[in-house]
Amino acid sequence: MAKKEPPCQCKKGERVLLVEGKNDCHVIRMLCKEHQLSENLFCIYDCDGDENVLPELEIRINQDLQLRPKVIGIVLDADMPEEKPDIMVRWQQLSDKLKKYGYTLPTQPDKQGTIHQNVGKYPRIGIWLMPNNQDTGMLEDFLKKLALPDTLATAQSCVKCAHRRKVTHFKEVHLSKAEIYTYLAWQDEPGKPFGIAITAHTLQPKTKMACIFIEWLNRLFVG
Repeated sequence: MAKKEPPCQCKKGERVLLVEGKNDCHVIRMLCKEHQLSENLFCIYDCDGDENVLPELEIRINQDLQLRPKVIGIVLDADMPEEKPDIMVRWQQLSDKLKKYGYTLPTQPDKQGTIHQNVGKYPRIGIWLMPNNQDTGMLEDFLKKLALPDTLATAQSCVKCAHRRKVTHFKEVHLSKAEIYTYLAWQDEPGKPFGIAITAHTLQPKTKMACIFIEWLNRLFVG
């Protein structure tokens, strides 16, 4: 019997989702489970850093035809450059990379998640920019949309208070990380990993944002 690949380490497959890291992978896997999306619909590859996603995309696009995926999804944070993040900087980076394979991305990301049909021998491509294809941000900003609003607001207030009292040391760009980890610290079994927090419904898997993301996965991989 063939050995099953470990989660988040999809080396080959017709439908693959490339993500920045293990947190992205576990969040997506648990959201799919909560929405009863088959784990056989696509496989996930953890690229171990945002800087590795586009090189991995090129590797997959350039594979021999019999090994090349038919569909590739990409999930990336819209948090570059660090000194002044701008979602359009990330979008332009993707557009420039894909242009040489004949893909022409729209001028702006689709709010519902971008999908570009296959170009000749190259696969259909899907792009989701965290948090919502519109705003600058990262995975943690997406997760804030899954949090209980009143509890999150209180956590945010506490983080602001700590910042005013000059007892925080995180970079401004990581504010959302501080907020979501503060939120998770107050739950039953404080500090649950993101994926487990979704399973426990500490982070709500059926919010509007979560549903839009799942619908994008369905449109991309089911067609």
